[in-house]
Amino acid sequence: MNLEELLAKSAESAGPAIAATFNHPERQLSVDEFRKFWRGTRMWAVATAGKNGAPHIAPVHVLLEDGDVFRMSIFEDSARLTDLRRDPRVAVTSWGEDGTIAILYGRCSEVPGSRRELSRPGNADARAVISVEIAPTRLYVMCPRPREERAAR
Repeated sequence: MNLEELLAKSAESAGPAIAATFNHPERQLSVDEFRKFWRGTRMWAVATAGKNGAPHIAPVHVLLEDGDVFRMSIFEDSARLTDLRRDPRVAVTSWGEDGTIAILYGRCSEVPGSRRELSRPGNADARAVISVEIAPTRLYVMCPRPREERAAR
């Protein structure tokens, strides 16, 4: 399913609270506006569920690659990867300085052969990361300003 279809399907099946917040036509982003927003974002919060249902949340980079593929790299020894190996469901949210908001739900799968060592400046210990793709199941996006105001900027 492409992003345009996913946005439409998500809007149609949204519960009352999400619909009341996100389903305002004048505040919807086009697919191209969404891509620009997501690719320009520097902060994402990624949530998974632990073994006993306890939430785990962390800032993790979630890239939107060509072909509209959502991908993130997760430390091999992280709670999130342990969670996702047991339960592949994930929730991701991001927000922009202008108040634009996105919420993505999906199912993760590890990218075969993606394990690599990552060393960071100032940190002597390298850690392994695994790439994970997110197959989106729902996507909600909106900006705080009506379309006419955005077009004028």
